[in-house]
Amino acid sequence: MAALPPFTPPAITHDPGIASREICFRHPAYPSSAPDLLVLTAADSDGGLDFDVALVSCCIVADVRWDDGYLAQKDVAGGSSNQSFRRIDRPPDGTLRGREFFFCIAGREPSSFKYPVIPSFHHWRFPHSGFDEAGEARGDLPPPWRSLRLPELAPPRPTVMGPAAALSRDITCRVSGYMDAVENAHLVPVGERLWFISNGMKRQETAPFASVFWPNILILRKDIHHLFDARRFTFLPKRFGTRTAESAELVTHVLRPTGSPELVGLYHNRSPQPIRGVSVECLFARFAWSLFTEKHLPFFESGLEYAVRLWDEAKGEAETKTLRGLDVGLWARIFERAQSQSRSASPTKRSISTQGDGQDDGDGEGYWSDDQDIIVGDELECDGWDEPPRGRPRKRGWESLGLDVDRRVPSLSSSFMSAQSSLASRAGLPSRPLTPEGRGPTASREAAGEAGGSLRPQKRVRVEEEPAVGSWVDGSDHV
Repeated sequence: MAALPPFTPPAITHDPGIASREICFRHPAYPSSAPDLLVLTAADSDGGLDFDVALVSCCIVADVRWDDGYLAQKDVAGGSSNQSFRRIDRPPDGTLRGREFFFCIAGREPSSFKYPVIPSFHHWRFPHSGFDEAGEARGDLPPPWRSLRLPELAPPRPTVMGPAAALSRDITCRVSGYMDAVENAHLVPVGERLWFISNGMKRQETAPFASVFWPNILILRKDIHHLFDARRFTFLPKRFGTRTAESAELVTHVLRPTGSPELVGLYHNRSPQPIRGVSVECLFARFAWSLFTEKHLPFFESGLEYAVRLWDEAKGEAETKTLRGLDVGLWARIFERAQSQSRSASPTKRSISTQGDGQDDGDGEGYWSDDQDIIVGDELECDGWDEPPRGRPRKRGWESLGLDVDRRVPSLSSSFMSAQSSLASRAGLPSRPLTPEGRGPTASREAAGEAGGSLRPQKRVRVEEEPAVGSWVDGSDHV
């Protein structure tokens, strides 16, 4: 029996040393020295960008209804200001080509109307439109999303509910089709739970089987989940053809290929595995969430004064303010980052639903499991299946330092007792209580310093462990 040949590496479609081709979209009422309103990567054929993706993205950040916004280019030969911007319609192949476009509002003078711009995802409001004839909650989605139809969902097994039901539904990664190293991936991240509630996204629970299959969760392989939460790609409906009335097809769309030579070749415009039981509204919210980064929205990176569209959560209404670009960041976050209970929960108190025995986890929302995605800037730190971490934790908790039942800070002596017990157990030696008599000259001086307050104890020695083999696969290595 001969050894199997090595796998063929994926094709490199992008030189990591060369910047990706980008298309800039500008606000026509600001001077040419102002930063771009929006910057999107052109990863389609011949360095193009899907026209619908470009137009919808501009409507999102400008808080404009889908039929009111349009793309334009400057007409150098135009006479008056009303004729200086020439409207661009959807090309026959649906691909937008060029370097620079302007986003304008219908019925308003482009060069003088400073329409307000939304500074962050927290200030963006999901466009709800009530319910359809079947009683299903639907958003006021743009045309490509409005015509998106996902495959039918078969009735679920009655014994599986909660987060385990998403795995029972999808079985494999919805992008790669792989079964190994998969986990729950949230469309609207766990950290945005308060935004989710404020925008009434729980309306999607009226969809069939929503309480069982959690329409905010997909199953993804861990490495693909990382790219997904790092905003490298998202899911989009696209119309591949010359007719605008044709139905849209859901594909993966690469947003930022810079530094990833394999990303476009592997994932761009690729049809995912069949996605069932997932809310189209949650997919659209994920797309909007992926746009609000400094990479895509550099508009406020100057000292100019801007018209900014802000959401006032206390009043429950949006308002427009004039802010200096350098001050906009102070207004960006209005919801606290929600945290999952899994980090503080004891392994013996884990939600039953993660074990797949048919019980709900008790939060009643049907959108988040016990794992969580922690977003830091444009990147993230992903937890796995909510398994208790193996090996030495990144930070020593008070419980390991002898914290008493009253939750008070442990004494210095109890800290040393815990440290010696830990070192002894790692070396395979029996642990014994630490006393001033049994700690040697150094420990005696430390004890004297504790009593007299004149000497400081030495730092505890930090013992590092080698990561377990395969720790990346099971999600236990969070270094």
